[in-house]
Amino acid sequence: MKNRVEFLTLLLLMIVSFVMGQTQDDEKYMLKYISDDGSANTDYHDGKIRPAVGTKNYQIMRANRTYPYLAEGLGWTYNHAPNLAYWNDHFVVHYLSNPMGEHKTPGVTLIATSENGINWETPRVVFPVYTLVDNTDRKMKITTDFMHQRMGFYVAPNGRLLAMGFYGENDGDGIGRVVREIYEDFSFGPVYFIRVNDNWEGEVHFPLYHESDDRDFVEACESFMADKIRRIQWWEENFKAADADTFYMPHDMEKAFNFYTISDSLTIGLFKHRRMTYTLDGGETWAKPFKTPSLLHGGAKIWGKKLDNGQFAIVYNPTGNSDRHPLSVAVSDDGINFDNLAVVHGEVPVKRFWGWEKRPGPQYVRGIVEGNGNPPDDDLWVVYSVNKEDLWISRIPVPITRTVEGPVKDEFSSMQTGGVVDNWNIYSPKWCPVKIVNFPDEQNKSLMLKDFDLYDYAKATRVFGQAPQQQLSFEVFIESNTENFYVDITNDKGIRLIQTVIDIDGVVHSTKGSELSEHANKISSGKWMKLTFDINSDDSMYNLYIDDNLHARGSAFNESGSAERIIFRTGEYRLNDKVTEYKSGNKYRVGFDEPGADEMVDEAAFYIRNFSTNIK
Repeated sequence: MKNRVEFLTLLLLMIVSFVMGQTQDDEKYMLKYISDDGSANTDYHDGKIRPAVGTKNYQIMRANRTYPYLAEGLGWTYNHAPNLAYWNDHFVVHYLSNPMGEHKTPGVTLIATSENGINWETPRVVFPVYTLVDNTDRKMKITTDFMHQRMGFYVAPNGRLLAMGFYGENDGDGIGRVVREIYEDFSFGPVYFIRVNDNWEGEVHFPLYHESDDRDFVEACESFMADKIRRIQWWEENFKAADADTFYMPHDMEKAFNFYTISDSLTIGLFKHRRMTYTLDGGETWAKPFKTPSLLHGGAKIWGKKLDNGQFAIVYNPTGNSDRHPLSVAVSDDGINFDNLAVVHGEVPVKRFWGWEKRPGPQYVRGIVEGNGNPPDDDLWVVYSVNKEDLWISRIPVPITRTVEGPVKDEFSSMQTGGVVDNWNIYSPKWCPVKIVNFPDEQNKSLMLKDFDLYDYAKATRVFGQAPQQQLSFEVFIESNTENFYVDITNDKGIRLIQTVIDIDGVVHSTKGSELSEHANKISSGKWMKLTFDINSDDSMYNLYIDDNLHARGSAFNESGSAERIIFRTGEYRLNDKVTEYKSGNKYRVGFDEPGADEMVDEAAFYIRNFSTNIK
């Protein structure tokens, strides 16, 4: 009887597995988030998740309709879907652009380059507007097309760098795939079609790639098309091709493919909408794509990568719904079981420009595809758009960590001017730069936060070790305070325990329970002044000293908890602002732009040095 029950149970499981299209191997290779903190609280832009310690967010391009030369030269405000490569000692980014909204003509693809990932050249059009001429009934009609693609670059085995794009929508009915070489001086070769869609009946404006006289270029193109894994990135725009079931996969079309290699016998493929697949034979055959229930992410892209230290990372929006904030990273030792979710980009600034389908938040993340270069050091680099109007890149230190042990001491003088701010989390928009500067001089450097943006702020965060009682101190210099300067001390979820504001008159206000203190001491512009916090997290109390003079005694925390990070910011706190525009019935706000979005405002500038913590 027992054996019969076991047989029937096994048979039932096999039937269910067959019906659901799930195999035992699928379960074995299914990505999982293995603890209970794998989703974000989207009432907060940062999801109340700890940051990945030392992550840097740099803005590549800030959209500007009025003064295009400050952006990309076009003045277009829909900018999205970036891709990244590292080649010839440069980062290279490739992204889509339309005048105002998604899938709205005309459209182009642009390229931006940088030597260090911090400072970026002005983007240039690599694939121009495609003009369509219809002479039906002798009535000439001229229209344009837009671009849509899920991939950007291919570094061929012969060293050639190819940029690729697609003219048309992701419905299988577009014109076709174009390719162009990027030369060593970052100029562009001619545009060619590398694959025209089967059902396109019109003429094409560019020659086919094999008509090129450059045999190495042709070889590079054919090398890509022979790659059974990388070419799946084309699937979505070309899924109606007659050979789609052999050129891509013999399954229903999935969106936004990317992959990472675990071993010689296992490669994982990821798609939008929590879908994944795997191959055990180098891409010859693939499992039928299936959903990963425990890995929460909505409709945006997900990025998987094997790190230089042998671990694996996935970067995505961990929401389980349509929210696209925060952008976070999870880590794995085996490439299957992920944990330790941490924030990469937890800011959602005001969307400045109206546009169709411009969802708020950092989204559509992409890193460097295997084979497309590897920057110096072990850091993980990813690109993404924010609000589908600005382009950003993040540098995530490897190994990826969420906590810091013990006290810290940062003088900044040993760090490279304009370079990486070691161990600090930096949020640095174009008009709110955060960087190491030679101030007051080359031997005595400091961390600068500058702000001339009406709709964003500069932000620098330092994570430190928790302790029941400890002392935090730093020196601040106000060069120009047209903005208030904010200093927050938070717990592990980013909840502000102690709030301090230096207002435009130099008056210091600090938390007194849920209120800010009345006027007391002032900080003088043009002079270094020291602030010291004596913190007792057990009692939720602190003392604040300014230049060793007591400013606030026995003040109460705003909330309970143990302090573990300090945040310097040039604008008001916004992380609990509701991001409801897209989800409400007013999600498109037709014709609405924020006033003054293209104008710089009077500059505020602050400097920090000699930050330290001491356990008492």
